[in-house]
Amino acid sequence: MHTKLFALLLLVSRTIAGKGTKSMVKCDGQIFRQTYFDKYTLFEGLGKPYNLMMHKYTGNLFFSHTIQNGTKIDFGIMSCHVETRNCINIDGVPGGHAIAYDRGNKAVYFGGHNGIYNYNVRKNKLKFFGAKGRSIWGLFIRRNFYYIEYPSQQLYIYNAGKFKQVKEAIGIEIDNFFVTRRFEIYYTNKTGVYKLEKPSKPPKVLSKKIIVSQITQDIYGDLYFCANDGIYIEDRRSEMIMKVADIHQPYGITFVRIVTNRGETNQLIYSDATSIYILLPSEHKDMCYKAITKAQKNSNTTRSTTKNP
Repeated sequence: MHTKLFALLLLVSRTIAGKGTKSMVKCDGQIFRQTYFDKYTLFEGLGKPYNLMMHKYTGNLFFSHTIQNGTKIDFGIMSCHVETRNCINIDGVPGGHAIAYDRGNKAVYFGGHNGIYNYNVRKNKLKFFGAKGRSIWGLFIRRNFYYIEYPSQQLYIYNAGKFKQVKEAIGIEIDNFFVTRRFEIYYTNKTGVYKLEKPSKPPKVLSKKIIVSQITQDIYGDLYFCANDGIYIEDRRSEMIMKVADIHQPYGITFVRIVTNRGETNQLIYSDATSIYILLPSEHKDMCYKAITKAQKNSNTTRSTTKNP
């Protein structure tokens, strides 16, 4: 399935690129980790798609987005199949905002205004799971089951059939929570990005300059932060985070694992205020990378000259 997906999207990308003349190549893609990629629109006409999650076994992309609920703006969860382009609304989760995947049990969970639901992807059926009466802002599962309550932004953990507040996090507002495969703990809020290595020690401050909307990990284990001005990655040498993609107000990110005869590739999917995109390898990556970076350098030089005549 993923080999077909890669071939289909690459064909579309080349078709779009081939619409111009040979002497005129449009470099309107995206630089990501110092490599230029063609940008292809997967889905559009959406309202701020948050919390992107790719379900590799079915090819479904899950996300939360803003919807009109009477006279108010609310959240709802949608599922879109990347190959068929078919999208469905996940009904039955009022105010659906949180999405999590339990890789150990291959189970999908959603959170909304009235608790947490287990979702059967193949049957498109929901079953109430827990936290009744709680408004769920975020969900995360790795070894343990966590949720973030709204509007208190407090962190809870599932233990012995009940959700209890995480003692070490009492009094700390948390917007995003993530545990890596190495069981390193990261969280973000309005004050910055933090890494907790040991519960007995204060967290390390990775940044106080960005506002994060989602944290995710690619197939190689690298950790990414979707921020208000682009995408960042943790630099383990400096114990800071660095920008790897300059994007205006992205709302969510995820990665799709594509298997080909040459092995596995790790393609970025991200969203802005209205659409969801995938980045694909470009035949003109070197030329476009040089053109874009040169234009950026010239722009910066012009600004500097204007400010300091």
